[in-house]
Amino acid sequence: MPQLVKGGKYIFGWTLINKDFKIRIPDETYDEYKFTETDKLIILSGSKSSGGFSIITPNSIINSKLSKNIIRLVGYDKVKNSFTSDKLEILKTGERVISWTSIDKERYFSLSIELTSLLNIKIGDKLLVGRGSGLGPAFIAKGTIYNEALK
Repeated sequence: MPQLVKGGKYIFGWTLINKDFKIRIPDETYDEYKFTETDKLIILSGSKSSGGFSIITPNSIINSKLSKNIIRLVGYDKVKNSFTSDKLEILKTGERVISWTSIDKERYFSLSIELTSLLNIKIGDKLLVGRGSGLGPAFIAKGTIYNEALK
């Protein structure tokens, strides 16, 4: 499912929110974004049009324009590879929701009930995984691209 519409995002495929609020990162996505280099992910809520969220490694965001505010909010310490905020603690900046979680060896990460509620997603929902910004993949929950993929 490389592109659904001309000039659109590259699509890796579908993933599900399972009964434990766990989500699996598709293999191609996992490799492309080098998730092998960390076990920690920053979660950033998606746009109003596509919903869902993006996952970003701490190392990829440190050099971005978004870095200072997000790193400060989650309290990431690069030297210790740790956070001062709690895992899955919900933080807000403007209209965006930010949190962090970790990846297990089977390529799953977890969300909390509270976070899924704020992201307007739930157990059993299918998420379309596509290339996001350059920082991390988007887990798309609605919108034009999502509806096209459903066809």
